[in-house]
Amino acid sequence: MNHDIKDRLRKAFFPVIREIAGDMVEEKDLVFEHPKEESFGDYSTNIALILCKKLKKNPMEIAQQIVEKAQSTDLTGKNGIADKISVAAPGFINVTLSNEILSSELAELLNKEEGVKSTHLDYPETHKGKKIMVEFAHPNTHKAFHIGHLRNITTGESIVRLLQALGGEVIRANYQGDVGMHIAKCLYAILQSQKLKVKSQKLDTIREKVEYLGKMYAAGSKAYEEDPVAKKEIEQINAKIYQKASDIEPLWKETRQWSLEYFDSIYKRLGTHYDRLYFESQVISGAEIAKEAVKKGILNLDQGAVIFNGKPYGLDTRVFINSLGLPTYEAKELKLAELEFSEFGNIDKIIHVVGPEQSSFFKVTFKVEELLDKEKFGGKQYHLAYGWVKLKKGKMSSRLGNVVLGEWLLEEAKKKIFDIIGDNKEYSDAEKETIAEKAAVAAVKYSFLKVAPQREIAFDLEESVSFEGDSGPYLLYTYARCKSVLRKSKEAKLQNPKTQRSKETKKFSFEALDFASLKLNPEESSLLHTFYRFPEVVGEAGKNLAPNLIATYIYDLAQKFNLFYNKHSILGNAKVEGVADQGATTTSFRLSLTEATAMLIKEGLYLLGIETVERM
Repeated sequence: MNHDIKDRLRKAFFPVIREIAGDMVEEKDLVFEHPKEESFGDYSTNIALILCKKLKKNPMEIAQQIVEKAQSTDLTGKNGIADKISVAAPGFINVTLSNEILSSELAELLNKEEGVKSTHLDYPETHKGKKIMVEFAHPNTHKAFHIGHLRNITTGESIVRLLQALGGEVIRANYQGDVGMHIAKCLYAILQSQKLKVKSQKLDTIREKVEYLGKMYAAGSKAYEEDPVAKKEIEQINAKIYQKASDIEPLWKETRQWSLEYFDSIYKRLGTHYDRLYFESQVISGAEIAKEAVKKGILNLDQGAVIFNGKPYGLDTRVFINSLGLPTYEAKELKLAELEFSEFGNIDKIIHVVGPEQSSFFKVTFKVEELLDKEKFGGKQYHLAYGWVKLKKGKMSSRLGNVVLGEWLLEEAKKKIFDIIGDNKEYSDAEKETIAEKAAVAAVKYSFLKVAPQREIAFDLEESVSFEGDSGPYLLYTYARCKSVLRKSKEAKLQNPKTQRSKETKKFSFEALDFASLKLNPEESSLLHTFYRFPEVVGEAGKNLAPNLIATYIYDLAQKFNLFYNKHSILGNAKVEGVADQGATTTSFRLSLTEATAMLIKEGLYLLGIETVERM
């Protein structure tokens, strides 16, 4: 598929505009965007509104003049790019692409080999030659893996795939907290229970071990807040973890491994992997970098602590080394940045997918790192702050032990999918398991991704698993419906464009099937006017780090296909009494629409990190 239709329109229109405006206009001034209403056409430009002041004319008059000149050129007509060019108040020029252009775009799509990755479509190579690290997930060991982590991973995975599709070399990184007060609280409770050996013998599965850690963390947090003696002991344990004291390190390592194995099981379930795992315990030496920053006058000593005075930069003042001499997250971030920017060669950008509560943290650490080495760090980091996730029931808190666990949410979604599938005899138990698992993951992921990353989400479980409406299962079902139609067409040995290829070029063209003679119904036309936009949407999604644009596109496509499917026969058998059977060319064309819909839904879901199912 071509992603240069805008460029072609610009190059075709610009000579016409130049005739009217002369040197007062440059090609970059001519911008084409999609109108909000499809009835207005495929593209619209406001160039007449831009020129009205320069030419001192009414924008409607200028727009009409441009349209009349354009219609006298080869922009329109049999071989033109536009089928219709019109004017809309207060001076917009609307362009409807020709069926020939749209058909060639469709043919090019269908000539692509369907793959399991997003490399088989032609996207704008906006990130080619760029090396980008996406740092996401960030769970803390010894703590619950909650619903917020699911949104983090889902967002990060989709961002990775988008940037790869646009030509970028992407490194997946995960910075995990494995030291700190939360671990000291957990280990304190384990030690206080005096039942560790007994418990260890009974904790056979990773899930049992993680549930146990969750209970211990909640108990340790409660003791820390209510018992001054316990608080002092927990602080001592925290210091010992940093010092890797022999009496606490074995327990820390064992329980840390429990969490890491559990995280790995969730990453695998979500279709995510990492090129590099960073740990907080590996970057404690950031304290030394902070001390060097004091010598350089970047950080300051203040009552036994090391701080950054952010006021001169319009930023907050934050602590890098506390009065106990321990590095804070800020100091550790300095070492982390040093590692991230040195281990993979020249990094052009690091995207940190982290919640909005860390906004001040990143503004300060980015500034300190830039002051330390502007060439290495300056302007190369970005904080992608995703919104909070809540159930419609209310807030979550791991400290209180009532956190909404990520795995619990996936399992609840899976149960509901199983309930919907029911006792359907068409599927084996293994197929039901596959469908339920993929649909559950799709339900949760899509519910996060259909919303702009920065927006908060009130997660609705019932809505997420619905096979109707804007949901992951609905998209999986639409894809499976397309594949079912295509399987039936092969069984019936109907003429499918995908199989009608030239022996010489190994490709097919619509001209050979005489598609130009078809009079398209509104539903066919709507689909045809949707396919070509996909690469543009991917480009915009990558530019703005906004996977929700992909979700919006494929949901719109699925709706259009299902309307088309319900109103018209695809395989040639009339669905409505009194409607005549269709010809082979119509059947072939409708199969091409079905094939393209399946390809783009699958491609869109891949970019969202969602797997498809062939039957549903």
